[in-house]
Formats: sequence, structure tokens, C-alpha cells
Amino acid sequence: MAVKVLLMCKRGQIGILLVVAAFVSTQLAAETKVPNEFTSGTPAKASEVNENFSNLNSKIEAISKPESSYSVLSTETLDSGLVRTKLYAYEQHSASRHVAFHDTDLGPDSAFEVRQLGVLINALGQFQQDVFYREEYLRSYFNSGEAQYAHTCPDGSQMARRQTDIAFNLTFISLAGSFVLSNRGGINTGVFSGCPDGGVNKTYYYLEGFGSGVYSCVSRVAYYGAAGSGGFTDKTSPSGSSRLLANPANPPYAQINSFDRTLNGEWGTYYLEIDAPAGCITLSGPAPVEPTPAPDEDSPDAEPAPTPEPADEADNTTSTTTSE
Repeated sequence: MAVKVLLMCKRGQIGILLVVAAFVSTQLAAETKVPNEFTSGTPAKASEVNENFSNLNSKIEAISKPESSYSVLSTETLDSGLVRTKLYAYEQHSASRHVAFHDTDLGPDSAFEVRQLGVLINALGQFQQDVFYREEYLRSYFNSGEAQYAHTCPDGSQMARRQTDIAFNLTFISLAGSFVLSNRGGINTGVFSGCPDGGVNKTYYYLEGFGSGVYSCVSRVAYYGAAGSGGFTDKTSPSGSSRLLANPANPPYAQINSFDRTLNGEWGTYYLEIDAPAGCITLSGPAPVEPTPAPDEDSPDAEPAPTPEPADEADNTTSTTTSE
């Protein structure tokens, strides 16, 4: 009897799987178009069949491995021999944020604290992101070993380091390896103010750190960008509608945000910059496109110049072809 029940359960599970598989296949067929369509009785060219398979494979990979469509922005070899790789920190991103105010009557321990957890995808792959930010309004911070002006605005003016005591820690976490970064510990790391935008000075962040796991070989990783830039859209819980610092009754609130990657590339966009030995990091997306230099005229690869044809004596006009 137990065996019979077990067989019935197995059959039920197989039936459910077949229904799900049929549903997925129907959805794929309904939503996916291929470059070439074939009709019964008509021979199919191998090149067209291969093109269809390649097209489907690209679409499947875009769903199962979206980072494969995101390329790095640049790579360069430094004098040290390390390779510097630059990419957008976010291509896809969604997060939740919890904000709290401490001692909001502006006493000596007044602080603004943010904890954020999110998921992101960039050219390196998919990561979970964990953020801790704490700003203590009435405590100043100064370190003579840190540059007071380290970054510039689009107009060339410099941004001054904020003197408020701010701790900003950030992690990118994956099963293969992770990065940990901080706004302290480097000459140029920190939180800066400047670059007026609509009459408001934007806050600029520059963090540095190192990697673990497959990223243990990374010598330096940097994260930088400006608050309110890069396409983030926030939605705030009702309790966050009033956020006056001097209000003792100011409650904690929550936010969720999404990301619009079409704004990547504007000033303030968040970037990752990684210095590592060649072959240290595996890039999921295509390599940056480098222009192919034209061969030297004396090079054996250079194509011979075409021999001009004699002009027709009856028509002395010259035909010129232009390409747009």
C-alpha cells in the first residue's frame, strides 16, 4: 500500500512538472521570435538554422545571465603592471533602506543612520549589497593624512571634504567572492560636498577597499558617485514624510528604491574601479571595444592602393562616392 501511494505521488509530481514545462514552452514560443521561419516541405539552410539557435541562446542567456550583456567601460595597464578595470556599479538594482534619527533634539549624540540591503547586477555578476551609513552632526572629523580636496566637479571646481563625523561602509557579496569598502583609510576616500545642482550642493562619495574569495587577488577596489545621481527612484513610507532634524518626535522610516540604467554615464553616476593582476577577475560581459588601428603603409597587412582608371576622354568629370 505504501509503495502504491508513493507511486501515485511520483506520478503527480511528474504530471505537475510536465504542465509547468508545457506552460514555459508555450510562453517562450509566444514571446520569442527568431530571425528565420520555416514551413513544412521547404528545405532549411544550415546557416539560417544556426542563426536561429544563436538568437535563442542569446535571449535565454539574457534571462538566465543578464550580466553577460553588460560590458566594462575601460581597461588600462598601470605602471605597476596591474590592470585597472572600470565599470558601472549598477546596471540593475533594487533595495530597501531603513532610516533612523538618534537624539533628534540636537544633543551631543545626535545622529542620522541608514541601513540598506539590496540586490544588484553589473558586468561582474550578481551581488547582494549591504550598506551602513551613520552621520553624527555635532562631531567633527579630521585626519591630516587625508586630502581635503580630492575630487572635482564637471566645471573643474574642487569639492571640499565634509568635516562631519561620517562612517560609510559598503559590501558587495556573492557566493564566489565579495568586496568591502569604506569612506576612511585612504588619502582620497571620504564624503565631499560641492557641484551645485539646482541650488543644492550634491554630496559625493569615494570609498576604497579590497576583495575576498575569487577577488582576493584584487589590490584595490574603489566605489564613487554622487547622492541623488545615477537613476535611483525612492518611495518612502508615510512615517518619513516629516524629516526635520530638530523634531524630537521624528520617527524612523523605510524606503524602497529602483534604478534606471539609462541615466548611467551622467555626472554623479556610481562606478566601480578595480586594480588587479591580469586574469584576476572574470568579466561576465563583453570586453570593452577598442578601435582597431589602421595598418602602416609599409606593413605586409596593408592593402595595396587601387590603381586609378584613366578618365574617359569624352567625359572629363570625376565620380566621387561618399558614405554617411
